[in-house]
Amino acid sequence: MSTPSSLLSELGRISVRAGQIAQESRSALARELKGDGSIVTNADRAVEEYLRKELPALVPGSTVWGEEFGHEPEGPGGLWVVDPVDGTSNFAFGSPLWGVSIGLVQGDSVVLGSINLADLGELYIAEKGTGAWRNDQPLPPLPTGPIRREELVSYCDGVLTKYGKAALPGKMRCTGAFVIEGAFVACQRYRGMIGDSENLYDAAAAVLINQELGAEVRYADGRPFDIAAQAQGRRIAGTWIIFPPDTGFSLKG
Repeated sequence: MSTPSSLLSELGRISVRAGQIAQESRSALARELKGDGSIVTNADRAVEEYLRKELPALVPGSTVWGEEFGHEPEGPGGLWVVDPVDGTSNFAFGSPLWGVSIGLVQGDSVVLGSINLADLGELYIAEKGTGAWRNDQPLPPLPTGPIRREELVSYCDGVLTKYGKAALPGKMRCTGAFVIEGAFVACQRYRGMIGDSENLYDAAAAVLINQELGAEVRYADGRPFDIAAQAQGRRIAGTWIIFPPDTGFSLKG
């Protein structure tokens, strides 16, 4: 495997600093509720403000879609999709299960990605076609084949209610932060994950990191996952998976 490019290394540096900004914000943490009932903090906003300055400078002509300050159309350099603090409720109440998620979309692909799990001391980075790394060490490919019933698979209560336990593989886990679930699949703590109706800014970095390790990313009923469509600012339309290759898994309905 090659070493990270200078561009990817710089993205990693930015991601690390973003995590530090979030951690520093805890000294005067302010929480409030959004209209949908979810929590937002001053850390979410401070991190996104930082990323909105740094990322377009890293790739000229790029634009930003972030959770806190909205969507911009893709520029000639691509579209950065950013969740400044994914797992805000965890972060706000002192859990270490949160992270900074950054992906660069160009057309129908995510081409750069980073996940910084700052409290866990883990930085994941990937570049399309070159591999994925955790803390500068290359990650091995995901094992192929069906998921055994004792292996851990991430999905939420909504997926369980929608399909029923009998339709779902493995043992259920849910941390409340997409970046944690995606990173745990990449380092093989989890065998796979099932999502439902997230935004691309939640998922883009995890998608690329796991694709670089051989993961299958698609809708659970077998349809291909359309990155370009999700980059328009709409939620992911339905249930989808990040699974190892050749599981034979499918959901209908």
